[in-house]
Amino acid sequence: MPTPRPRTPASIHVAALALLLATAVQGGIAFTLSATSRVGFGQWLFAAAVMALLLWGITRGYRLGWLWGRYLAAFLAALVLVTVVFGLWTAQMRWAAAAVVLGGLVLPLGVVSVALGRPSALRWFDLYCPKCGTAANRGRDFLFREARCVKCGNVW
Repeated sequence: MPTPRPRTPASIHVAALALLLATAVQGGIAFTLSATSRVGFGQWLFAAAVMALLLWGITRGYRLGWLWGRYLAAFLAALVLVTVVFGLWTAQMRWAAAAVVLGGLVLPLGVVSVALGRPSALRWFDLYCPKCGTAANRGRDFLFREARCVKCGNVW
């Protein structure tokens, strides 16, 4: 009989809600700007699909969802932040639009990355080595079905 799944920790709820907020804001930006933007509606739709896939992986407790959610969210937050700063510096973006993007995309994506790094999130994804108790962030295989401890080399 499989072991029962533990209760979903608050950090996972926070990450999921922040990802939903970022997806909603991105959808709003897509509908607002798709007619005048160089980015096509299909590209916006693809980005929303990736975020939905991340959300599914995170809420189901898949390690690959943790890996992509944590690091892709941090990368995208940094990328959007640089884009907003550049847009403000070159006067191609208004302050109101920058505030929406910063508060609706950069901040939630940063929250996702931080929330997935919490100890409770690491326990949710079973990323603590059962042998030595060290947190692991590497997979043994490409799909991260098995984790590998960096300290003792144990695979689980």
